[in-house]
Amino acid sequence: MNRRRLVVFLISLTFTSCGSIVKNLAGFKNPKVENKEALEGYFKGVMPHEDTYYLAIEKVGDSAAIFDNFFYVFSSEMKIFSKTGQKYCYKGTSECSGSQMTSAFNEFEETFIPCVEDSIENLNDVISKLVDKNGNKLNLTDLPESDYYIFQNWDKYSSSRKNLKQDSNWISQLKENSKLNVSIVFINGDLLDEWGLEKNGKLKTKFRKNDKGLSFDITFGKLPLKQ
Repeated sequence: MNRRRLVVFLISLTFTSCGSIVKNLAGFKNPKVENKEALEGYFKGVMPHEDTYYLAIEKVGDSAAIFDNFFYVFSSEMKIFSKTGQKYCYKGTSECSGSQMTSAFNEFEETFIPCVEDSIENLNDVISKLVDKNGNKLNLTDLPESDYYIFQNWDKYSSSRKNLKQDSNWISQLKENSKLNVSIVFINGDLLDEWGLEKNGKLKTKFRKNDKGLSFDITFGKLPLKQ
């Protein structure tokens, strides 16, 4: 597999910032291959009281599985589930993930409804994809007792430590001022060397603005697989 293309519509790469596409993509760097130890230190330096989880693959060096993991957390889509496993979908009009997050905490019943698609993923589907820093499979019992769970993506290549810290403070304030009993579950979206990728390798990306300026084509180059 040599290349993957993705069309991004009104993408928002941080929780709180929802400016223009060009502004958001300006800080986007070629994703670099990371290791969990370094990512744990980076994350704990910003959110010392939170845990982060990682996606796993069954076969090391499987390009298709690696790209699937990368695209799974590349989207800014919020994933919200009840403790019984039901996924909830946003019924508002805002494309901004920050606005959707605010609505989830402040007016959940007015702006979110149970998803009805037959093929929609449930809470167990998401949990089954995740492992902790030691590679242990995540179980529902490992998460805090809550009525709802919000799975939020983060990574090193699309933003900065400063922005991640701002997001952390902002989410903490939302939780403190909300009546919703909810837990945030952080999923890392970086490329991992344990997937069979070259340490410090990079996935080259190229952006091309479409004619009407409402979307971007993103072309991804070859994965830096270990030889």
